[in-house]
Amino acid sequence: MPIYTFTTLDDPSATQLAGGTHSQGINDAGQIVGVYDNPGLPGFFTPHGFLLSGGIYTTLDDPLATFGTQAFGINDAGQIVGTYFIGTTPHGFLYSGGTYTTIDDPLATNGTIANGINDAGQIVGTYNNATGQHGFLLAITPNPPPPGGTTADMILRHGADGQYEIYDIGNNAILAGFSLGAVLTDWQFVTLGRFFGSDTTDMLLRNSSTGGFEVYNISNNNITNAAFLGTVGLNWQSAGFGDFNHDSMTDMVLRNSSTGAFEVYNISNNSIINAASLGAVGLNWQFSGIGNFSGLGESDMILRNSNTGGLEVYDIANNQLTSAAFIGTVGLDWQFAGIGPVHGAGESDLVLRNVNTGAFEVYDIAGNTLVGAASLGAVGLDWQMGGFAVDPPTVSGTFTDISNDQLVQAMAGFGGGAGDDSDSVVLGDDTSQQTLLTTPQA
Repeated sequence: MPIYTFTTLDDPSATQLAGGTHSQGINDAGQIVGVYDNPGLPGFFTPHGFLLSGGIYTTLDDPLATFGTQAFGINDAGQIVGTYFIGTTPHGFLYSGGTYTTIDDPLATNGTIANGINDAGQIVGTYNNATGQHGFLLAITPNPPPPGGTTADMILRHGADGQYEIYDIGNNAILAGFSLGAVLTDWQFVTLGRFFGSDTTDMLLRNSSTGGFEVYNISNNNITNAAFLGTVGLNWQSAGFGDFNHDSMTDMVLRNSSTGAFEVYNISNNSIINAASLGAVGLNWQFSGIGNFSGLGESDMILRNSNTGGLEVYDIANNQLTSAAFIGTVGLDWQFAGIGPVHGAGESDLVLRNVNTGAFEVYDIAGNTLVGAASLGAVGLDWQMGGFAVDPPTVSGTFTDISNDQLVQAMAGFGGGAGDDSDSVVLGDDTSQQTLLTTPQA
């Protein structure tokens, strides 16, 4: 005789008087999705989707929702479908690889609901129009790979709703453009790099409320995976990125905004594999970029004194500061603009910009020494710096499935900020203790 075992499921964020918890779907791994309710506007309750995996409840809220989200189905790949509401109108969604994609049947005039998804990625649901309610079957085709002639890619973000788009560029023209999906607007762009492997260029975002880091792997114009790296107190700010342990992957340096301490995090396969302290430097020394200033093939750090304009190089090898060198002083009306191979391929040169005239000056650095300087000319101050890139690129396409692309500098161009902070995302201060991210967190 079969034994029936019932397990009560109550999302800890649910309010019973508002509607409680509703389980809607389960996959072969035992992951469960559903809806929980809690109080919203006066006289109403707000639904939220949830994922229950490994005993942990994760809230699912589509970033476009104004009146709630409901999760109805999950397949064995972990793709989730459901519905979110803008006002009282329902819209279907697919949550896959850490991003939300809206599903609206083109015949719908009064809403779309996505109810289920199979392991082939086919989605079923209903839509409403003037003739009534109708079912639909949806098969989604991934974005096509970059067209021939693509030599670089540009990612833009729509600030109002967190939508990301990718544009394939070649021969000084945009060749194609595609949507990558939406991410909640409290997740801010930090940088691009290689956090998974050599076959993807990945995007790192940080939550402006919690300090959490999330990496999105991008290949052939599609987000292929997403992983949560963990949380660090918001008093630890993003300083720069480079290869500090010689594993050809992108590592992250954070700096404590209260103490001036630097911490390096080694990242591989979408996980923090090690963390090490680099020591502390007075806060009057501001971060001004990462590059190979010693000529030894390592990622070094350059700081600038905010009182004197002095420049100091710190050589880093195997997650340790190995030496430091003072390379000179430049007037404070010259602000950091970027690091790039300006005077030769493979070089790390410092570019400053005059805040009064818009003039650019390049400083050639080799062996931790300034070996030359040259004017690049002036551009009106209404034109702000966007970034530097390799020209010509090492191979065709940054977000194609290749292994030899180089990223000189990626800059978050979605908000303002002083020139010296061009590589960082300024977040609200948090006095919470730093947590070492030695293992991924769910």
